[in-house]
Amino acid sequence: MAANILDSILGWLLYLHPALGLFLISLILGLLLTLAVKYLTNQSLMKDLRQEMKELQKEMKDLKNNPKKMSQINSRFMETNMKYMSHSWKPNFYTIIPMLFIFWWLNAHLGYYPLTPDSRFTVTAFFEKGSEGIVTLSIPGQEFFNLESPSMQEIKDGKAVWTLVGKKEGEYTFDFSYKNTTYGKNIIITNERKYAEVEKDYRNHFLLFSSSNDNGFNKVTIGNRKVIPFEDVPLIKDIPWINTWSWLGVYIAFSLIFSMVFRRAFNIY
Repeated sequence: MAANILDSILGWLLYLHPALGLFLISLILGLLLTLAVKYLTNQSLMKDLRQEMKELQKEMKDLKNNPKKMSQINSRFMETNMKYMSHSWKPNFYTIIPMLFIFWWLNAHLGYYPLTPDSRFTVTAFFEKGSEGIVTLSIPGQEFFNLESPSMQEIKDGKAVWTLVGKKEGEYTFDFSYKNTTYGKNIIITNERKYAEVEKDYRNHFLLFSSSNDNGFNKVTIGNRKVIPFEDVPLIKDIPWINTWSWLGVYIAFSLIFSMVFRRAFNIY
């Protein structure tokens, strides 16, 4: 349901160049977040707290030779700073969940280009170092895909690669058979700006740690082309590093710029 709502609200972004789309969504979200800060915080109090911190910082500079007095001023500064931070974080309670949904939607539509009918793409299975043997790829049928590589592949350098061409739009499941175990991976062939999960990990996860699957089958990646928003933008495309940013890097850059502009324009403290 959330996906359908966001599709209706943000779907227009998919008809624009990725860089322009990210520019506009960063502008809109930057404005909305700035207004949230302005009207969900006591700006008069925030101004007073900020002014007080500046004065305390000035006092501490003048008390370098008086450690005892400086320590007292520093305690007051830390207390005032905590008050300022607690008030400044208040809008996040109202905006963090909507922003998480929006980030999820952007990642699902602007991270990669879709696999379109009659386009060639690769599927790669990765294995634990030292794994050996044969892995078999099973596709829904020759009427839906042309498999240009043998379905049975020997593991080399920890991976096995297949090349395919999708014929018809639809959602499909590929099966990978290895050591009497089958692993499934969803695939979407479409002319729309959407795609299935590009990477699926089969390893065992615990919090931030992961360990190899029992038989060494680690993950599968689909060869969707990554969206690089600045890759064809004049001038910017020739700037090293920046011309390789993904949607997230571009969004962060734009949002930081707009945040500074809007905070100054609306006198946000």
